Amino acid sequence: MKISSFHIQCGVVLLLLSPLSVSSPVTTGNRAFQTKCLERHFWLSVKSSFLGSMIRFDFEDRSGYHILSEQEAALCGYTSLINDVGDLVFRASFLACHVHTQTGSDYHLHVWFVNLQADGKVLGLFPLQLTCSLQEQWSSREIVCEENYMEVSLYLPVLPVKYDSDRKAEMAVMFHRADRPSERATVLSLTEAAALSYHVSMSGSRLTLRCPYSSPLSYIREVKGVDVEIVSATTLYRLQSNFLAVDTTVACVLSEATADGSDLLWTLPFILSPLVHGQFRDRGVRVGVNGQALSESDAKERRYKIGIKEGRVEVRVPTGASGGHIKSGVVRGQYRQHMSVDLFLMSQWEDDRWPLTQLRSLRLLKTPLIPQTLFLTSKTSEGLFSVTLGPFAPDVSIQKVTIDGGGDILTWTQSHQTRSDADVAVSRLSYVNGSVSFQLSFLLSHPKVIPEFIGAGYKTYSITFIFILNISPNKEVLYHQVSTEHSVEYTAPDSPRLEGKCTASSLLVLLHHGAQAELQWELYLGTRKLDWELVEMGGFVVEAQDDYLTVEIPLYSPGMNYEELTLWSVVAGVNVFVVDAESLEVRDSLLLKCTFAVTELLVCLPEGRMMAVVDTTHTIPPTHPNRTTLLDPSCAPMETDSARALFNFSLDSCGTIVTTEGNFLVYENQIRYNQDFLPLDDPVIHRDSPYRLTIQCRYPANKSSTLSLQYPVYSHLDLSPMMPVNRTRREANTGQRKWRVHL
Repeated sequence: MKISSFHIQCGVVLLLLSPLSVSSPVTTGNRAFQTKCLERHFWLSVKSSFLGSMIRFDFEDRSGYHILSEQEAALCGYTSLINDVGDLVFRASFLACHVHTQTGSDYHLHVWFVNLQADGKVLGLFPLQLTCSLQEQWSSREIVCEENYMEVSLYLPVLPVKYDSDRKAEMAVMFHRADRPSERATVLSLTEAAALSYHVSMSGSRLTLRCPYSSPLSYIREVKGVDVEIVSATTLYRLQSNFLAVDTTVACVLSEATADGSDLLWTLPFILSPLVHGQFRDRGVRVGVNGQALSESDAKERRYKIGIKEGRVEVRVPTGASGGHIKSGVVRGQYRQHMSVDLFLMSQWEDDRWPLTQLRSLRLLKTPLIPQTLFLTSKTSEGLFSVTLGPFAPDVSIQKVTIDGGGDILTWTQSHQTRSDADVAVSRLSYVNGSVSFQLSFLLSHPKVIPEFIGAGYKTYSITFIFILNISPNKEVLYHQVSTEHSVEYTAPDSPRLEGKCTASSLLVLLHHGAQAELQWELYLGTRKLDWELVEMGGFVVEAQDDYLTVEIPLYSPGMNYEELTLWSVVAGVNVFVVDAESLEVRDSLLLKCTFAVTELLVCLPEGRMMAVVDTTHTIPPTHPNRTTLLDPSCAPMETDSARALFNFSLDSCGTIVTTEGNFLVYENQIRYNQDFLPLDDPVIHRDSPYRLTIQCRYPANKSSTLSLQYPVYSHLDLSPMMPVNRTRREANTGQRKWRVHL
């Protein structure tokens, strides 16, 4: 994440405070702070664990103590960013404001790191004295393309060595717009240029021009298919009775990194034509990471590749290479990864005007988030069933696993890691390339794991896993559901046997009766016998094979029990019995529960409660689910995510309205979103789309009962607590919909 200000916040509000007397000197040897000298920059890193809710950098020089605004930071030559590890990286140009040098080879910067709470209160004020020596002499022209600014500095030996503020009146800057050749050049004094975010200064014999990206007089040109931002400027210096015109044009590429297979690829022009005058003579390209160039052998060892293709330089950093970092993310429920590298690239050339130009680009490059394919592998050893899910980046940790094996649900959470008697064991596997996977193991003989007997001496375990994983440091949550099957040999049963499994939208009950065709048996769902009337009413699918019978029960069917409705899933279950037709002896029983993913759902419970999961993003613009309520504004959702809300309320609460329709009691409420109107004296104008969703439950009325809020408790044998939903929707941008459920 790039932070273009030196007042950096992790919270919402940033307060600019005066320096306080409380301070805690910190040496550069402290683990929280790391410093080093780059070729033309000071470099400071602060560990993420040391950062407060907000931080600030202040500067001190001979003229006093300075607090810089965001614009001033870029104008002065300071850069700060948060890398993918979460650490803070600070860079300052040797030519930045408040940097002191006497010899032109040693540079000093006194910076204060300020840690603040969310309310702006100072937690600590840490002075740091940064000192660096010039390792290589300045070239005749040097250009820096930083994250938040562009800088060009020139060696002008003909100018007086001493430069002070009185000479500012003798300098001016002329800007050209090559994209608008018909326009006249704009000539500005240094004060006028500074007002437009152009900083011009002299230090010894070096003239510097610096500006942030997207400055008022910059323009974009495409060079070899790559966008380049250009500031065409000529600095005018009065030398006795004449003006000396110095070309201070600066140009930087704007291209971002892309993913090419498993490589991070950054492409930029080999010859940056706006900066080349006459014949171009290449003096080489160097690459590096974290601001420091690598030797040719180091780059080869890290498998970095630099090539020239069709007039463009291609820099490739393969996945897993030292200096690269893999970060996880979740987009629309899918696991994705991007690769980032804090890349340094220096191009050198000669031309007819400048003996040597060095262009340094410092960029935190990131590929887009790329969808990743997760693999589930399984194996069985001595009755122990193990599955492995991956690969993931190291920033992923496992929070919870739910296992549905056709019986009761098995659950593992992080709190079980210290228990030796846990039903499920989970371990983290690490690989040489830095990726990780998660392996979980449990016994196939566990009573909550029920196989399917498929005949021919085999039984199959169909198991569904729901993984809940966390991504650090932002605590994103990934939900991943996957199913697997495993077949083993078995001995055919002597008596009927029940087993169950879950499909995507139904519960499947299998009755294995073997070859005993003469056996007289009956199948019950709860206390309701399975007959053709029940099959037709519930939409069951029944298939008979030689040695077994299958009954597929849709999710919304009579006899179904519902529990554990959350924002993401609902658990549906059914009690099944096989009974000897003559003796009425129960030969086998099964309690089958399955977990189904939820997008939108309305549930009318027999005990007089209504539950609804609604997607509020159908309006234009989308409606925020956490700002919806029922008719009673005090009834807010129990849970929300970025798109949906879960309501759970009693029918005698939250403003529910009851009416009668024939032999039914109709209970109606409304999920609504209160709009913010602008302005207050004109309520016709509002900033939000309206949202109204009517939800209804219809219960058969007891003829002996009155219209008071009393709710009969119906047996699940005769009435389903939840039936298929009928919806009618008006135009999406009106936000008005209606749901009804009939009992």
